[in-house]
Amino acid sequence: MKRQEPMKIKYISEFGLIKRVNNKVPALKNAVLGIGDDCAVINYTKNKYLLSTMDMLIEGVHFDLRKFGAFKVGRKALAVSLSDIAAMGGIPKYCLISLGVPEDMPVKVVDDFYAGFLKLAKEYGVELVGGDTNRSDKLICDVCVIGEVKKENLVLRSEAKIGDIIFITGCLGGSIYGKHLDFTPRLMEAKILTKNFRINSMIDISDGLAGDLKRILEESKVGAVIAQEKIPLSKYALNCDSALYDGEDYELLFTASEKEARKVVENFKKFSGTRLTPIGKIMPKKFGFRVIEKDTNRVVPVEKKGFEHF
Repeated sequence: MKRQEPMKIKYISEFGLIKRVNNKVPALKNAVLGIGDDCAVINYTKNKYLLSTMDMLIEGVHFDLRKFGAFKVGRKALAVSLSDIAAMGGIPKYCLISLGVPEDMPVKVVDDFYAGFLKLAKEYGVELVGGDTNRSDKLICDVCVIGEVKKENLVLRSEAKIGDIIFITGCLGGSIYGKHLDFTPRLMEAKILTKNFRINSMIDISDGLAGDLKRILEESKVGAVIAQEKIPLSKYALNCDSALYDGEDYELLFTASEKEARKVVENFKKFSGTRLTPIGKIMPKKFGFRVIEKDTNRVVPVEKKGFEHF
């Protein structure tokens, strides 16, 4: 009898693996929210929740150290987690970092890495309070950021409502040409949105507009339609597909009711100069996830592609 080959991770995908792990995790007893959003949510005080997020960056996967330099890599290592805190409507407070470094790496590389990391931490008032260091074959960093959010300001992926208008901050596409290393975490924009408007759902765009909007749709059990012509392209975007699927833009993607959306459009610019664009609408789940093509005006299903590690 032929021996059956063991199942391999590459066949179940990154998010299939996450779901597999989540199915094995016992039901939460004290935490409010675990796997499935940008941050874990933990009971903290009467009026606030504690937020916790982790992100790992690996040389050769997330960055080219020789091309971009350690300062920018260190900055990005913290920025991606700050973006997660923003997506929940929170404020970052503390961070920890575990660093894997080759033993023959010049000390200056590590100095430059921490210079970029700590410069951004200072800008946002985040305190580095601990971590770990180990030997590795390449530069690896794993960052945990702890923040807080007022209970009334917490925004999840799972609360999008049928009829909501879909918004994004900034422009999308072509982040590989530099933005992915020097983007500005949208903490200020998130604070403005949650303080002044009723935002139903939100996520940061790390794996592409299509992939991250799909996560909101799955968690909220709804569908959506977006218009290609309304998606603001960055100067580095090759085309609309670039904006839909490239990833690592780290802009905010959020939804609000039509009534609230009108308030956002009319008033957001009073608080911030950041570009804000409505690009579509939340639909019933049976509608699926569709896009109105720019050139043909056809309404077609969004392709199932975007960045995944496996």
